[in-house]
Amino acid sequence: MDTFIIFINDADFAQRQLLAFIEARPPERWVLVGCPPRLPRHSGRFLSQPALKRWRADWTREATQEIVELLSARGHEVSTRVAHTPLIAFTRQLRGELGQSARLLDARRPRTGTTLEPITQEQPGERGDAWSATGGAIALGALITTASE
Repeated sequence: MDTFIIFINDADFAQRQLLAFIEARPPERWVLVGCPPRLPRHSGRFLSQPALKRWRADWTREATQEIVELLSARGHEVSTRVAHTPLIAFTRQLRGELGQSARLLDARRPRTGTTLEPITQEQPGERGDAWSATGGAIALGALITTASE
């Protein structure tokens, strides 16, 4: 039985990514890893560590609920986890528990202006510099266009 580890930060995006992938697959083992968003500094500082941990668990349960039901209805074995450490360390820990042959699927939705944390050492990192250079070039072009008119 193959084991798949799926990283999720947006339920709808992940579900659309997985629908075509799971259509004709035999029953397998799936581990859904919820990657909750970071709380803003001002709201996060008023929460205790247990409250923050509970919020992350609730967020993961809500985000993965439909996917768990979908996979369970098709006969797959499903479990969920919450990413509470940096993803590279968390992936290493999961592979230690589930075996090195576990396949990784990154179904996280990319956000504009931010880079996604890599899930393995081998995953190529995205550079945030490319967006800032592009944004700077667009702003400079708009400034020149406005000044010339």
